[in-house]
Amino acid sequence: MKGRKPRPPAPMKHESAIGHVSGRAVYTDEQREPVGMLRLYPVQAPHAHARIVSIDASAAVAVPGVHAVLTAGDIPGDNNTGTILHDEPLIPPDEVSYHGQPVAWVVATDVATAQVAARLVRVDYESLPACLSIDQAIVEARFHMRPARVERGDVAAAMAAAPHRLKGEVRCGGQDHFYLETHASWVVIDGDGIVHVSASTQHPSETQAMVAHVLGIPAHRVVCRCLRMGGGFGGKETQANPFAAVAALAALRTGHPVGIQLPRGLDMQLTGKRHPFLGCFEVGFDADGRLLALDVDMVADGGWSCDLSPPVLMRAMVHVDNAYHCAHVRVLGRIAKTNVASNTAFRGFGGPQGMLIGEEILDRVARHLGLPPEQVRERNFYRPGASPDRNTTHYGQPIADNHMAELWSQLLQSSDFARRRGEVDAFNAAHATRKRGLAITPVKFGISFNKTEYNQAGALVLIYLDGSIQLNHGGTEMGQGLHTKMIQVAARSLGVSASRIQIMATSTDKVPNTSATAASSGSDLNGQAIKAACDTLLARLAPVAADLLGGEVADVVFADDRVSLRDPVGRALGAAL
Repeated sequence: MKGRKPRPPAPMKHESAIGHVSGRAVYTDEQREPVGMLRLYPVQAPHAHARIVSIDASAAVAVPGVHAVLTAGDIPGDNNTGTILHDEPLIPPDEVSYHGQPVAWVVATDVATAQVAARLVRVDYESLPACLSIDQAIVEARFHMRPARVERGDVAAAMAAAPHRLKGEVRCGGQDHFYLETHASWVVIDGDGIVHVSASTQHPSETQAMVAHVLGIPAHRVVCRCLRMGGGFGGKETQANPFAAVAALAALRTGHPVGIQLPRGLDMQLTGKRHPFLGCFEVGFDADGRLLALDVDMVADGGWSCDLSPPVLMRAMVHVDNAYHCAHVRVLGRIAKTNVASNTAFRGFGGPQGMLIGEEILDRVARHLGLPPEQVRERNFYRPGASPDRNTTHYGQPIADNHMAELWSQLLQSSDFARRRGEVDAFNAAHATRKRGLAITPVKFGISFNKTEYNQAGALVLIYLDGSIQLNHGGTEMGQGLHTKMIQVAARSLGVSASRIQIMATSTDKVPNTSATAASSGSDLNGQAIKAACDTLLARLAPVAADLLGGEVADVVFADDRVSLRDPVGRALGAAL
């Protein structure tokens, strides 16, 4: 027994794999419906920007099966679901901000009835001028918040002294998340007035908070639960909140359980996308393509409300360098306020847009000088072992474990890049209308949240008398295998087989005040929380085990589904904890 190490757990398949392929996995809108459940459908504005003059819902309310038509006046609490700024009314009281925005919600026995009634709601509008593009927002000076800046060195002097200079712009459009499961929420209010929300959300704690704000009740009277999601990709980090909130409002108003699952068309109309970006730049460089000065002006299309645009923009601003060093950098960032659906978190969270701008700048430098792009890229890498500034980003972060140059060299060799490049060049020279391309591009991407206090997590681990274990954590499962990994962390930490562990649906009454499952941090943050919880339990159990086994606490070993002493006899308490 002496020196014995716990064996790693056996490889695991995805904990929901059988459920996924068999159809047994239950998503929010696939639960057994409670008795008397009602459904929602929006009354949508036909304008991108307009003043609401009046709303007449009398004809809709008269339709058999309609229980209510909700407007801004029905909200008992705070008519707002904005996450950073207080700028996102759940139901607009007086002004439409994007085409298709819900100005009222019909609550009925089924979706078909709600749709019919929604068409009967009469809304008078006064059309207002709309801003529909980044360029228009720049001309009209329509922005969310003040400009953000990241600067290092003396850009003006370095630019003036540079042997070569280029100016240009880069544009990238939006993208829909197109998760397989559209937004869905169910709300049931129990006999004690506790609001139970089941939502397809990446951030149950924030959904809980927004529902409480809208209903005007404290957060401890709302429980938000996430069974699993059929994809998220950032689209359910904040934008699940309004649909859960309107369902809760309907449940409060009618006294019935209420559910909502958006049809695909509505989901794409009502929710934000990846932020379109405009990047305007000036770059100074030498004859070898080395960057000497970089001046970038970024504008992100935030849409009608702020949502998460500020941290998305900042992540783009701190990723514009990608893998490249430049001594003199100035990045200005602004968020255009436009009359489109509010753009939001999307996989990469601004990083892809920033890196796209940076890579386009390097590519244009190479083309201007007639140099191979991969050569210009390599010459500008952050370099470990050089002066500290050479391996520090423009936002002041030293780059640890920088193996970029070594990795680059290995990949050029293993991919036979030079030979293949020669073949591409020969093909292009021989063909006037058909062309081929070949590129190698590095990526430096920072995981975790820009706001450091969000990099936290919680876990609740329960050990029952029969040795079985219940595992709760604050992360949400959206198909990425987070729950599977968390079971493995708990099994390894406790020294038990994974079959002992039952993972539970994420719920705010088990693990409160969590961060969103986002920023490529779900496994790291929640895994560490689970390990800390398991270590705490083992520290409590070890003295009990030592007493029962007649040994010292330091000699107690939890491994292989047994508790034993680290001694030649190897006495064990048994197979159960």
